[in-house]
Amino acid sequence: MLTVDAPLATDRLLLRPFRRDDVDALYDLRSRPEVLRYLYWPPATRDGVRDVVAQRLTMTTLAADGDFLVLAVELRSTGRLIGEVDLSLTSTEHGHGEIGAILHPDAQGHGYASEAVAALLDLAFDVLGLHRVTAQTNAGNEASTRAMLRLGMRQEGHLRQCVAFGGEWHDELLFAILADEWTARR
Repeated sequence: MLTVDAPLATDRLLLRPFRRDDVDALYDLRSRPEVLRYLYWPPATRDGVRDVVAQRLTMTTLAADGDFLVLAVELRSTGRLIGEVDLSLTSTEHGHGEIGAILHPDAQGHGYASEAVAALLDLAFDVLGLHRVTAQTNAGNEASTRAMLRLGMRQEGHLRQCVAFGGEWHDELLFAILADEWTARR
């Protein structure tokens, strides 16, 4: 079991549990067309984001299959919320988890996604003792693909037209890394 109730610090970031006052920053992130083009949900409303934050407040523990840990990504230098990262426990029996990240467009291209996800991979392998962690991304999201490859994840699949959203079919790419591969990279 893993519970995160205090921020995790990286060189430039704090990964912390969400707070009620994160609504405005998360609304700004979730209402941007350049963010939504790779996610499969409609533009956010302020009330909807308030509900998302309320849900995120409870997503700080991984104990059983299907649990999600979702943390706000904050710049240490400014305190600005620039995104969110998540780690889900897919199968305790098989030691499998899944990661994801969403960053504000202004924060993209600086290596923040790789830095934040690396901290989650440390948790997944070193604290939870997982064997394998996967990630999926829209096939058109080249920045996400580059970040996963930079982290040492390998592409294991190309899922053709696996998601229908907005009247279109979307391809997804599947990436994975094993615990011993992650350990060898550090």
